[in-house]
Amino acid sequence: MARLSKGRKKVEIVKMKNESNMQVTFSKRRAGLFKKASELCTLCGAEIAIVVFSPGKANKVYSFGHPSVELLVDRFLGRDLPLPNDDDRYNHLIRAHRNTSQRGLNKEVMDMQESLQKEKAIGKYLLECGRGAYDRV
Repeated sequence: MARLSKGRKKVEIVKMKNESNMQVTFSKRRAGLFKKASELCTLCGAEIAIVVFSPGKANKVYSFGHPSVELLVDRFLGRDLPLPNDDDRYNHLIRAHRNTSQRGLNKEVMDMQESLQKEKAIGKYLLECGRGAYDRV
């Protein structure tokens, strides 16, 4: 018997109520957003700066910038920056290389934080299960 698809359904976009689900979704979407921004920089040579504040109690700040967040924010705000000379061209390449390494390290830190959040949730669940077992005895 052929199975008929119901097709794509419209999903209503509303704020999540469960804080742990919201944090996990935020972490995954943040990583995806930064990856897409990085691809856009690589493929099109675009200069991008993204600043994201995490939801919840931690309220941490995450940023992505190519070539750097500070340089792009200064340019956006119209601050006077010294005109580049030949030496600055090479310094710019060195800074871009350092930023690339830093982005890799930032991704590792974000992945570890996400794993830590998952482990904490599992630990909390196990504690609650253990307490429930004592209540039944």
